Amino acid sequence: MENYKLFVRSMRMMGKKKYLYLGAIFVMSVTFAMFSIMGSLLMKSVVDIAQTGAYQKLAVTIAVIVAAGVASLLIYRVATIRYNVEAKRVFGAISEEVLEAEMSLPYQYYEKHHSGEIVSKISYDLTKMGDIYGSRLRRVVMPFIEVVSFLIPMFILSWQLTLCLVAVNAVMMGVELLLLNPMHKVSRELSEINAGMASRLSDLLQGMEQVRMYAGGRQTVSRFQEGNHKFGKKSNRKMLYTACLECSGKGFELLCSLVFLVTGIFFVEKGYTSLGALTAVYTMYGAFSFQFLQMGKYIPELVGCLANAKHIFDFLDEVREPQNWYTDDLSEERCTEEETAVNIDSVSFSYDGENSVLKGFSLEVKKGECLAITGASGCGKTTLSKLLLGFYPIDGGTVRINGRDIRNCSLAELRRQIAYVPQEPYLFNGSIEENIRMGNPEASKEEVIKAARQANAHEFIMGFEEGYNTNAGERGNNLSGGQRQRIAIARAILKEAPIILMDEATSALDNESEHLVNEALKNLQGRKTILMIAHRPSTIRLADRVCCMDV
Repeated sequence: MENYKLFVRSMRMMGKKKYLYLGAIFVMSVTFAMFSIMGSLLMKSVVDIAQTGAYQKLAVTIAVIVAAGVASLLIYRVATIRYNVEAKRVFGAISEEVLEAEMSLPYQYYEKHHSGEIVSKISYDLTKMGDIYGSRLRRVVMPFIEVVSFLIPMFILSWQLTLCLVAVNAVMMGVELLLLNPMHKVSRELSEINAGMASRLSDLLQGMEQVRMYAGGRQTVSRFQEGNHKFGKKSNRKMLYTACLECSGKGFELLCSLVFLVTGIFFVEKGYTSLGALTAVYTMYGAFSFQFLQMGKYIPELVGCLANAKHIFDFLDEVREPQNWYTDDLSEERCTEEETAVNIDSVSFSYDGENSVLKGFSLEVKKGECLAITGASGCGKTTLSKLLLGFYPIDGGTVRINGRDIRNCSLAELRRQIAYVPQEPYLFNGSIEENIRMGNPEASKEEVIKAARQANAHEFIMGFEEGYNTNAGERGNNLSGGQRQRIAIARAILKEAPIILMDEATSALDNESEHLVNEALKNLQGRKTILMIAHRPSTIRLADRVCCMDV
């Protein structure tokens, strides 16, 4: 039942185009079978004419059958093109939907799930799900339709012989379907192991320094190797099941040939069928038996792909981040004209609903003010930044940004008001200019340079041979920590948000880099409202006011 529901949902992903897709498979199946049937009927006509001596009918018969065969091939080719177009279209559509889901999931999803797990869904499960449309469904449906297409003329020519052949093939089908559940199980296990391996590999690549310097790093490598070994064993088991399908198919093919010879000779001797009909049934039987075997072979493989599709559907069914955490009906609240940029009143918050991180916390920040937020580890400084960015909804109290309650504005509106500079800013593997331009893709080159100057970054950028076209490297690895931080500040400036939120922006920097970043902050004072989560005295001294949070 579960596989049936997964299959139905997979078809619904195609929308109304599923009828065109399935219709193309049907036409492909019938026309491909018709070509073989035409050849068999030609053999029957030749044998019958040889027995009766009516050679004057031979030319006309050959011309009609050849014309029908050519027409079948042409229609088959047109249907094949349509089938491939629709299969690629739906795979592209699902890929886009998965990407959209990645961009729409709440922030807490990424805090609870490893990035490697998500990568596995894209690189493994999504590809396997695409195989449903690209080949697996066709390989199950086409043989069934072709078998039916062959059965009609075979029953007309000799129903007794055809019944015997169908009975033997039905036994073979039952044997192959015994592998249905084992194939589904091993496919699911392969997907889970692959997700674990992707997570380990991500850890190895991102933590290469720790892997090489600490003994625990070798354990991470060992766990990846163990996962790889398990993946190999499960893959061998899947190949064993596939080999069993192949062997049973070949064995029953030989058995069916023997049954055909024995029963065919018997029916001709008894006068139940003619030699010409027997010849036609024999030539059709080869294709009929092959397609019958294909059904039993590919049904387990289709079921295996459905197991991968389930992982994709589970991912797509994850609760998306709403437009607003509090209500779907956003009111048109007018912003009050006041000097306050951020007003936090009696805010409470808990990650698990039991242990409060913030309880009745209040804070007021004036426009243009530079506020330093300090406090012991675990007091809720970073949590406060996540709430201001809309990553989590507050449990109680109110937060107003530039006079507007965040309950009455969308998350997109809220995030447009704030530019964020984290402790470890992420730089993409592109040019420095592209990384700064992330703040405003429509900005001109002059605006990018202006933001870089204000962030105290222009001088070191121009020190590179390629200037703003210098590649930052993966995660900005071609740059120092202070350089990455100043590029992140330039990106925040270019966003033109009235509020800049900085989370321990100088905590990991050396004294010289800290001094340069602090100089960049001085350039912004008075023009932007700055909230700095900080613990370094030199950074705290820049603030107009200090807020110390208690645990």
